[in-house]
Amino acid sequence: MAQCPVRSCEICENSPAKRFCKNCEQFICHPCEISHLKIRPCRNHVFQDADKVNVEVKTPICVQQEEFFTHYCKTCSALICYICLPTTHKTHDFCMIDDKAKETKYSLNKEVENVEDKIRNAEIKISFIQSTLQTFEKQAKSTKDIEERVAVIVGTLNDMKNDFLKSIDEQKLEESQKMEPEILKRIDATNNSQEALNKMKRAVDGKNNITLLNSFSDMTKTLKSISEMSNWKHLLVRVRFDPVSDLIPVQNYKNIKDSYQA
Repeated sequence: MAQCPVRSCEICENSPAKRFCKNCEQFICHPCEISHLKIRPCRNHVFQDADKVNVEVKTPICVQQEEFFTHYCKTCSALICYICLPTTHKTHDFCMIDDKAKETKYSLNKEVENVEDKIRNAEIKISFIQSTLQTFEKQAKSTKDIEERVAVIVGTLNDMKNDFLKSIDEQKLEESQKMEPEILKRIDATNNSQEALNKMKRAVDGKNNITLLNSFSDMTKTLKSISEMSNWKHLLVRVRFDPVSDLIPVQNYKNIKDSYQA
C-alpha cells in the first residue's frame, strides 16, 4: 500500500507537520504550535494529531469574500468574516465566534441534559409497563388451580368451568396482544432517541466552533425531535385482571356449593 506523503509545516515550511490547528485549519510542526499558542488571539486554539485529520471536511467560509468567518452577527443570526463586519454589519450587534460558540455549547448541553432526563423517564415507564404485564401473566397462570376445585364438581359445573377457563385465556391473549406491540414500539422509540442523542453529543464535542454555529439550527431541531419522541404524557392503561371467582354469580355459586355438599 502506498504511503501518504508527509506534509510540511504551513508556517515554517521546513519541518514535517505533526499537528493540525482546528481553528486555522493549518498543518503545523511542534515548534510552530508552541509559537502559535503564544500569540494572543490564538491562545485558545485547539490542536490535534495531523494523522487523525479528515482533510475532506472543510469549515464553511464566507461566500462573498472567500475568507474564514471571524465573528457572529447576533442581529442577523449569521457567521461573518472580518471584511463583511465593517461593511454590511457595522451597526449590528456582533461578537467573537469563540464567545458565541461557548454560549451555544452551553445551550445545547442543557438541551441534551433535558432530553436525557426524558429518556430516563421513558425507560422507567417501560420497566413499569413490563412489570405490570408480567404480574398479570403470573396472576392469570395462578388461577389455573380452578381446575382442581372444579374437578370435584359434576354435572352442570363442567360447562361453567370451561367457560371460565376460556374467558381467562381470551383475556390473557387480548391484553398481551394489546400491550406487547406498544411496549416494543416504545422500546424502539427510546433506543432510537438514545442513539440519536449519542450522535448529537458526539457532534457537539467533535465540531469546531464555526461548524458548530453553522449547524446550530439543525442540531436544535434534532434535539426537539428527540425530546418529542421521548415525551410520554401518559402511561398505558394499567392491565386489570379479574379473578375467576369474582366472575361467578353469587346465586350460581350458592347452587354449586349446595349441590356439592348434597
